[in-house]
Amino acid sequence: MSVTMFSVSYESLGKILEQLQQSPEVRNSPELADHVHNAILFHQQILVELEGLLSERRELEEKVSELTREPGERVCNQPAQSRFVKYEELRARGASPQEVYRAARNDGLDTIESIKALRQIFQLSLPQAQEAVSQAEIELRQHAA
Repeated sequence: MSVTMFSVSYESLGKILEQLQQSPEVRNSPELADHVHNAILFHQQILVELEGLLSERRELEEKVSELTREPGERVCNQPAQSRFVKYEELRARGASPQEVYRAARNDGLDTIESIKALRQIFQLSLPQAQEAVSQAEIELRQHAA
């Protein structure tokens, strides 16, 4: 539970930094803009490392469970694995919401499921997810032309 709270809080910090970067005070001060930009880059780097550590932790927990289980024993009380694991891994490697959306669509997810994936993985509001989808669709049309 505490890992989840830490992860959510850390992702919220990223959103706050991005909003701060858009504020008029920061935009009007090159020095402040540079500091905020550096903070965002640092946050993104730490977030990737955090996601890697969380992934390693899950793998270790699964390995311990396998090693300590009796043959044929069923595993209970484990959190369900996200159905969007593949797309979470893409995000951890730096993929944008648009790239994740395109990957989900290429894998056969419909638009609604793809939006659900974006909202879950990037903690986007519905309007933010819809904007990401619109941008991805525009990019697809440009590449097709």
